[in-house]
Amino acid sequence: MNSRLEDVAGKGLMISIFLYLAIMQAVSIIATVQMREQIDLWGFVLASRVAGLVFLALIVFLTVIRHAPKNVSSGIEPRLTAIAGTFCLMFLVVLPTGSPGIGLRIFASCLMVAGTVLSIWCVIYLGRSFSIMAAARQLVVQGPYAIVRHPLYAAEAVTTLGAVVAGWSIWSALLFIL
Repeated sequence: MNSRLEDVAGKGLMISIFLYLAIMQAVSIIATVQMREQIDLWGFVLASRVAGLVFLALIVFLTVIRHAPKNVSSGIEPRLTAIAGTFCLMFLVVLPTGSPGIGLRIFASCLMVAGTVLSIWCVIYLGRSFSIMAAARQLVVQGPYAIVRHPLYAAEAVTTLGAVVAGWSIWSALLFIL
């Protein structure tokens, strides 16, 4: 497949998936507001979901307006790695969970909100260079990218650690390590 066709196909798939996730996040925010009396730590849950919605909406928007790639990695391995890295942690929602105490749940919520806000900051600086698969679009060396080489990965690791702590189980810890 030529790189232009691959970029258009990848763009369409990303927009579809992340738009669906954004819609599901919006639905969960509505449900969270409607059931606020029954949800422990309601404010933390709402903040986490709103931050998640902002992140997903940014991903959709930036994917729509992103620059065309100047160069991309060849072969199947970079593509599989990008897909696995993006979506494998979604398995956290289907793994068995434990029952962390209130202190751990507050800590987990803080990690998830902080990690998501940091992810939003990173994605804003990536702007039109955003992509799931490594591709040379435009070099970004400002904001968090002036401090750390891959700040979005670090921010997403913080969010994921929060999700692992929130649903504490050996299975979620093993997935996080993987």
